[in-house]
Amino acid sequence: MGVLRARWANAGRLHHRSNASCIARPDMHCRPTEVAIVGAGLIGGDSLGDGRDGGKLRIRRAPRTSSEIWFRCPRPIPGAQARLVCFAHAGGSAAAFHSWTMGPDVEVVGVQYPGRADRFREPFPESLERLGREVGEAIATLDERPTALFGHSLGALVAYEAARYLEEIGQAPVHLFASACRSPQIAESRPPIAGLDDETLAAELMKMGGTDALVLEDLELRDLVLPYTRADFTLLEAYAPSAEPLAVTPVLALSAIADPYATGAEMAGWSEATRAGFRMERFAGDHFYLVPRQEEVLAMLRVALGV
Repeated sequence: MGVLRARWANAGRLHHRSNASCIARPDMHCRPTEVAIVGAGLIGGDSLGDGRDGGKLRIRRAPRTSSEIWFRCPRPIPGAQARLVCFAHAGGSAAAFHSWTMGPDVEVVGVQYPGRADRFREPFPESLERLGREVGEAIATLDERPTALFGHSLGALVAYEAARYLEEIGQAPVHLFASACRSPQIAESRPPIAGLDDETLAAELMKMGGTDALVLEDLELRDLVLPYTRADFTLLEAYAPSAEPLAVTPVLALSAIADPYATGAEMAGWSEATRAGFRMERFAGDHFYLVPRQEEVLAMLRVALGV
C-alpha cells in the first residue's frame, strides 16, 4: 500500500476530512421491505414510538450525517488502508455492490442514489452534475484514507463528476474506474428512452439485462422501479459535461467486448477525460459483464490499487 498512499498524498489534498465513521450500518442494505414500508427503514439511531398516541406506531428519526444518507457499507473495515466507492447503473442502487469484497485492505462502499430503496421518499436528482457533486461532498466528509471511485454505466459519469469536485477541493481520488459507459467527451448517439411509455421502456430495460425480468413483468413492482429508472435515464440523456479533463486522477476503463451500449471506441474516449494516465481493459460479455465476471473484475481493481 506504500505506492497507493504516496500517489494519494501527492494528489494535492489541501483539506483535512473529518473523522466521520464509514457510513451506515450493514442492516441498511437495500431490502424490498424498505419500499413496502413507505420507503423508510430504521436508520442509524432511529427508534420506535410505543404507540400511545392513538395506537399508531411512530418512527423517531435521529439526525443523519451526509455519509449515512449517501453510503451503504455492508462490511465496514475500520482499519482498511483504502476505500472503493461504487456508483450503480441507471435504475440501480448500492445493493448492486453488496457482494463485493476486496480483502482486508480495501473497504467497499456503495452509493445510494435518492428516490429508491431506503431513500424512496426523496426527490430525484436535478442533474447528473449535481448528483456527482453531492456525492463528492459526502465523500469529503469521510475519514481520511486513499479513495478510489468505481462507476458502472450511468454510475461512471456520476463518479467522474464526483472526481471533478474532489479535485477542485484538493481531495482527488487515487483512481477512477469507468465501466461500460461512453466517455464524457463523446456525445450520446443512441435514441433517448426516458420518454418511452412504460411497456416500451420495460422492454428496453429487459434488452439491456440490468433489471430482473420478473420485476418488470410484475406490474406492482414495475410501478415502483420504473419512475426512478426513468429519472436516471433523464439525467443521462441531458448530461453535458465540461470539456475540461481530470487533472490528477488516472482512469482505468473497463469494457465488454459484446457491449452494444458502450463500444470499445466509446470506452477508449475516456483517454480524453484525464491528463493523469489512462488504460483500458476488455472483458468477455455484454453490458452487465461484471455480474458473471465479478471476481475477475475485483482482481483487476486490486492490482490497479496495488493491494
